[in-house]
Amino acid sequence: MKTRIELKTVVGVSILCLMLSPCFGAGLLKPVNGPADTVFMKSHRVNVTINNGFARTEVDQVFGNNTDQDLEAVYSFPLPKQASLSELSLWIDGREVLGEVLEKEQAQKVYEEQKRAGHHTALAEKDDYKTFNVKVTPVRAAGETRVRLVYYQALEIDANIGRYVYPLAEGGVDEERIAFWSVDDKVHESFRFDLTLKSAFPVKEVRVPHYDHKAVIERIDTEDSGSADGSTYTVTLDSPEGDALTRDIVVYYRLADDVPARLELIPYREPGRPGTFMVVVTPAADLRRISEGTDWTFVLDVSGSMKGGKIATLCQGVSKVVKQMNPQDRYRIITFNQMASDLTRGYVQATPAHVQSTLSQIKQIRVGGSTNLFAGIEMAYQGLDEDRSSGIVVVTDGVANVGQTQHAQFLRLLKRFDVRLFTFVIGNSANQPLMDRLARDSGGFAMNISDSDDIIGRILQAKNKILYENMHDVQLRFSGEQVTDVTPRKLPNLYRGQQHVAFGRYTGADRVTVELSARISGREETWRCVVDLPEVDTDNPELERLWALSRIDDIMETIRENGETETEKQQVIDLGTSYSLVTDYTSMVVLEEAEMENSGIQRRNAQRVQRERQAQQARRRQPVRSYRVGPSSTDQDGSSAQDQGMFRGRRSPGFGGGTGPVGPLFLVLLLWARRKTQRRG
Repeated sequence: MKTRIELKTVVGVSILCLMLSPCFGAGLLKPVNGPADTVFMKSHRVNVTINNGFARTEVDQVFGNNTDQDLEAVYSFPLPKQASLSELSLWIDGREVLGEVLEKEQAQKVYEEQKRAGHHTALAEKDDYKTFNVKVTPVRAAGETRVRLVYYQALEIDANIGRYVYPLAEGGVDEERIAFWSVDDKVHESFRFDLTLKSAFPVKEVRVPHYDHKAVIERIDTEDSGSADGSTYTVTLDSPEGDALTRDIVVYYRLADDVPARLELIPYREPGRPGTFMVVVTPAADLRRISEGTDWTFVLDVSGSMKGGKIATLCQGVSKVVKQMNPQDRYRIITFNQMASDLTRGYVQATPAHVQSTLSQIKQIRVGGSTNLFAGIEMAYQGLDEDRSSGIVVVTDGVANVGQTQHAQFLRLLKRFDVRLFTFVIGNSANQPLMDRLARDSGGFAMNISDSDDIIGRILQAKNKILYENMHDVQLRFSGEQVTDVTPRKLPNLYRGQQHVAFGRYTGADRVTVELSARISGREETWRCVVDLPEVDTDNPELERLWALSRIDDIMETIRENGETETEKQQVIDLGTSYSLVTDYTSMVVLEEAEMENSGIQRRNAQRVQRERQAQQARRRQPVRSYRVGPSSTDQDGSSAQDQGMFRGRRSPGFGGGTGPVGPLFLVLLLWARRKTQRRG
């Protein structure tokens, strides 16, 4: 039995920026050796499965060629956050051929050799933090070519709100890329997006902003899904007549308000081999609301890439935040392009009169010039009042392209000041690694903003963190020598409702104690529980790729800070080739089967994909599985605590009452905002 739900009224918005209006999208296709309109996207189908804390995204496309000559085409799309491009398939003579990962220069050489020989071939490469690019040749004259790619990514729940983004909107941060790619961003015949959400905890609501007129959501009732507590939903967007790939698809889902704080451990281990695990910690700590006045500095990007809808949404978002401040708070606004400027000329008390004056100033902001991010942050650190709590909010869509641009220079600046930095990255293809690092090292948090997000809900999510104490000096420890290679190496501060996701390896099958410790306003808190690491568990082989990707992210962070070394470069290459991941130093190439054999290319990825597909097929037939660690926690003195898990059965901190981007209170606010906008119109 299925219950069908159609979304009726959704207005999209996001934190410190409202809905963007991009001119073109980033799901872009361009012929290399012919006019721009000779190669087109005939169909584009996306299948997403969210299960056990990570998402699998499969993109199946058919390219057409309306000329009488064979062509080479290149397809580009934004790099999803912390995603591993793990499969590239090309259909040759009606059969799927899977790609294999080689060192980047070698893969490029093989691709060019195959192209010159007139053989079917494809190549997937990573352009730093910006995009994945896929080259395909030949796209046959008056024919079509089918290409499929798959990537995995870990997802986090924020205050009981889950969020998945399928990125399509062009970030607009690279002028050369824009000039090259302003061509075909449309699917000419059919576009379809299917998402299946499987949750071990009850899901109350699902939303797809900006696609309310198209999105069809179905809840699979519990007697069909096989789980008394979990939930299964499907989301479908279907455009048989085609569509433009110009806007991200964002799917929100809200867990029930009584979902417990918890530790979840998802293992994978083949017989006789080392195991891999993903651990997800959703803590419940006593984080008190901050009552004293706070100084806030907003650092706003007004460079040329912010033109159009971006600057309008940024200004509108900042206005909403300033209007909600307490009178005892102070704020100042700094803008930057090729240079920085103090718009408010120092701190301003958040009184109604001052706020109204500032709103008038914000409305006069104009954009233009380059992006000197360093200058903006450096000015924010000037004139800090040591006697008051301070926070800096950086809102940008771009990259640091003038002035100081190296990661190490930003990090040295950060170390001179003890101030939390909160970074909000608007759109795709921005320097997410840098913004994440700045936020983490300063004790703040980073938030990525899509053009399809919701301003009211995202503001509530951010305020839910900023206005409360946080957990700092966070440590996650595993007893016993059998647990190794835990990644990421450094944990961020954890804010109210925030999860931490980590990966690790293990050898012996045994019980280990997991310990989470943190300091909260000077006092230390510790939570413990006992976990059984299984001898064999083959349900989630994809965890090996996610662990390797997290290790690569750690290494790349060091490279960006200190510069490239041969040792670290080789570590990335070894991980990329061993676990079949497209990285900064490895690419995936597809050859005809005979050419694969002639070239002596090992079929590592083909074997890995076979294991993953078998496991995925088995999981589709099974009920939702819970990996929550049960009532075997221990007290701080090591004694047994007969409770309901690591955090004694306490609720996971959420918004309460169903607020946030998904929930009844949010919908009331949404309708109110919509009516207010209509009255103004």
